[in-house]
Amino acid sequence: MTLLHTMSLAGSIAIGIYMCASFLTKRYLPITWHKIYLTVNIILFLIPFGYFKAEYTAWLNRYFGLKAWYQRTRFIKDMTNYTIFVYRDGVYVPNLPVYIILLFSLLLGIGGLILYVKKYYTVYFNIMKKVVLYEDGGTVLEELEKETKGNEVYLCADIKTPITIGILHRKIILPDIVWEEKKLQGVLQHELVHIKVMDNLVKVILFLVVAFNFYNPLVYYLLYRWNLISEMYCDYKVTMKKSLQETGDYAKMIIDFAEKKDTVGLPIIGFSLSEKQIKERILNMKNTRKKYGKISSMIGLLILIGAIFASSLTVYAYEKRKIQYFDEPYEKVEKVLFFSSWEDAVLWDSDAINDQYEQYISSDNIIFFVSEAGEVFYNICPESKAYQTDRSCSHTYISGIVTKHTKNSSGKCLIDYYNAKKCSKCDEMVYETYIKTVSHDVCPH
Repeated sequence: MTLLHTMSLAGSIAIGIYMCASFLTKRYLPITWHKIYLTVNIILFLIPFGYFKAEYTAWLNRYFGLKAWYQRTRFIKDMTNYTIFVYRDGVYVPNLPVYIILLFSLLLGIGGLILYVKKYYTVYFNIMKKVVLYEDGGTVLEELEKETKGNEVYLCADIKTPITIGILHRKIILPDIVWEEKKLQGVLQHELVHIKVMDNLVKVILFLVVAFNFYNPLVYYLLYRWNLISEMYCDYKVTMKKSLQETGDYAKMIIDFAEKKDTVGLPIIGFSLSEKQIKERILNMKNTRKKYGKISSMIGLLILIGAIFASSLTVYAYEKRKIQYFDEPYEKVEKVLFFSSWEDAVLWDSDAINDQYEQYISSDNIIFFVSEAGEVFYNICPESKAYQTDRSCSHTYISGIVTKHTKNSSGKCLIDYYNAKKCSKCDEMVYETYIKTVSHDVCPH
């Protein structure tokens, strides 16, 4: 998989978890949790987990003792499909369709993004040409003056529902009608919540995700669900301190605007949604005063952490693309086996590493360190035990390889290799990265 498609997979896993857990989360978790989860989900589409594959694997191994499946089973990997071979008179690109699909995805994503930005600015400038500053809000605008400071309120005859427009310098634009005081207050409070949580900016990022993942149906569900949850969150913040009568009036206002069907598919937050979405919003308002206990908070946190961790595991679906140069005529590559890099393939030839280090194995269970200079140090402390080191030592490290030989009762043995460094003054030993494991069905040592 390419890095772009691996990133898409990461976000998709989080969406899948959200959909599977919806029967639980809709009933037992507050709307704030949904807002946080879906926003994090958007970010997961933008994190290149696969790019940090080596660091991630080393981290899991170091702190949790977990080794990737390919570390446990083999060290040599076939990297032919992930390498571009450049010869003196030609280039060979294995698995060419993957690169074509990647290029196609990027071009369509960039094209869709350009069209989206063009449409946004067309609508934005057309609206701003016809707006007038709203100055007759009376006490409502005076009460909200501190919150609306820097976010002007305008009237526009060409729109039917209130909207908030702009990414950094936001503007609240209302239909050019006669506004009742309570209605105006509810609308402005709703739009100000959008401004405080920067919903327009998040929606721009969400459209960016959709543009570059247009082939993924799950991103359209994320777009649909995030739009709805952002409105429900604003409803919750507006009605949480209102009486039942005031909440009912606010709900009627939502329904009135929804019937006008004034929608704009841009990073503009408005009141218009489908009938199904309006029903869910009204139901959410009924639950505004519902109390959620510590168990609900714990469940929500565990689901969020689990989704992030599951998404991060997509690092294993990615292999970094490499370019290998040859100063010789073009020749089609049938198969190339090597390690994490071409240099490692030469340095860590399987037979060479066995000959170089297995010769020092002197007992069934032993751990020893071999420096780059060829010095052998026995009786070093096992990795699982803490070292009793001289804390006053300034530590001068030498690099090398730690070899761990373990023989079981059946006669089979395992040899684990690690990159490590050892202090030349004391017994301090630092394990750095796991290299490989060699096994013998019958121990020859």
